[in-house]
Amino acid sequence: MAVEIPCRGAASAKAVATKLRERLKSHALDPMLVAELERHRNDPYFALALAQEILPHELKAMINRAYGAGLPPSARPSQRDVAVQERFVTMLSELLGTASRGVGALRLPGGYADQLVDGIESPQDAFAVKGLLGDGTFDHAFLLTVVRKLHDKDVAHPPDPSLPRDTWTMPGATDASLGDLSPMGTALVALAHHPAVAQDFFTDPQRKPLDYLMRRHPWGGDADGDLGWAIEVASTEFRDHDLPVGGSRGYKSALIASWAVRFWSDPKVQANLPGTRAHVGKVLAHYIGDVHRAARAFSEEVSGVMADRDPDKNLRGEEPYGALLDASGVKAAMTWAFADEGAFQHVVATHGMYATKMLDEVAGKIEAEVRADFEEWRKSHPQATARQLDAARQDILEERMSRRGAEFAQAAQSLSRTTWLISDAANISGIEEAKEKDARFAIFRQMVESVVGLAPGPQGAFVGFMVDGAKETIFGQTRSDNEDRARRDADTALGLAKHMFADLTAAVMMRHGLFGDGSSPSATHPHRHEDFSPGSAGYFMANGEIVPWHDMTAAQRRAYEDWLTLNPTGRVFKETNQSTALGFKESEANYARQGS
Repeated sequence: MAVEIPCRGAASAKAVATKLRERLKSHALDPMLVAELERHRNDPYFALALAQEILPHELKAMINRAYGAGLPPSARPSQRDVAVQERFVTMLSELLGTASRGVGALRLPGGYADQLVDGIESPQDAFAVKGLLGDGTFDHAFLLTVVRKLHDKDVAHPPDPSLPRDTWTMPGATDASLGDLSPMGTALVALAHHPAVAQDFFTDPQRKPLDYLMRRHPWGGDADGDLGWAIEVASTEFRDHDLPVGGSRGYKSALIASWAVRFWSDPKVQANLPGTRAHVGKVLAHYIGDVHRAARAFSEEVSGVMADRDPDKNLRGEEPYGALLDASGVKAAMTWAFADEGAFQHVVATHGMYATKMLDEVAGKIEAEVRADFEEWRKSHPQATARQLDAARQDILEERMSRRGAEFAQAAQSLSRTTWLISDAANISGIEEAKEKDARFAIFRQMVESVVGLAPGPQGAFVGFMVDGAKETIFGQTRSDNEDRARRDADTALGLAKHMFADLTAAVMMRHGLFGDGSSPSATHPHRHEDFSPGSAGYFMANGEIVPWHDMTAAQRRAYEDWLTLNPTGRVFKETNQSTALGFKESEANYARQGS
């Protein structure tokens, strides 16, 4: 039953509907008439009145008539001549979205969703519905209802790509690629635009749509990419851990990510969804802490959610719900996805951010302990001279680093397992495969040389939130002119990884004062040596921090590597190369046993 609309909205809608019917009798569409529609884009009364004036069956027919439905293919417009038609469909989508968001009595007529999906098996109806759902901002319950009905239609009448298409009955421009016109193919972009709806649809326990859409539904055109986009936003848009499981969108995000990564590890799914590689990279990047947990423990997990009170115990602060990931499945998904350089960049950059954050927090803990111990010593020695104070602080520092410095090595070793997983998936972990001319190896090297410049990020803010920022910092900057001066043994992923963790460890230790005081230089600080002090050609610091490798001059690089290997430096700086190499060997041996 139609509701009563304020007179102005109803009258305007009726007038526009009359003009549309008249114009479209001859398959013509007046730009001025479309402009009139556009003037009402923010008028909810007009939107609802138009939805009641032109019911779904007629609305879909109008869209198709605008493109020449019923005419021979030679009389229909080509893709370059449908700008007005595209504006028309976009505006109808926006108006339908507005109408769907009506409240109280001003709501769409009952059964509207059923009428909208009725006849969806025909290409003409599918084409029209795809356009109607593509641009509007829809009411959550309305869109979810529509998508579920489309899913049920799809399952009841699965698409058969082998069937020929009759050019006379195909909708749209004569030379356009129509993409996927299956019932679910019409809804994917709308799901990508509405992450909460996508979540509630993908986690439907009765329908289990992820299994159907990823494993069993054949996709045409670019629809698999749209599905990947919808999965990406459903698993990354919302992250939380302060809400109970039943009311948490962050919980649903992690659940979708866990299941999607498992499906993406299946060669059959990979063959079905070739256009989703970039989305796999984004999802893995946002869940890099869970990737690290899987790689660290070589875990074999059943898909689900890491719902512990503290999902990532290596980081301070409370992180969002995490995804339970199977290590071998992650590696399989990565190996396939990394054929896309963007996917590799996202995972590599975020792994760099995660490593920076973890090592920075280790250094922060030691810094706090050194400060507390030194304050206690100073209070108990009120007569101490400046020299005695410096000596005491250095003794405390060195004792703490010998006792707690192993935590750096442990962190580097566990992080290197993830590094091996990523580099092996990209086919750059071995000596023979890791050639500088390889594009993915060049990406990996760029991350290694830039990672020291990454900001660790605040506590409790999941590193995945900084995916794009990390990628821009590493890959969006102007490269230095020193790329031809490569480090020794940096022509392999293992060699680069050794340097990465040595650089990170040194950088965070310097940031937290763990090389001692530079104003009255201790034996472990660069300022102890004239060649590494301010004003020297080899001074490799700026504002109290070590300059990233890619920004160093040749003289700075030479001085920096010389300082790292000095015997006094080793009193607080345990070489991480052995730990890094051990992590690589552990991962290689484990995955070799698994046959991957």
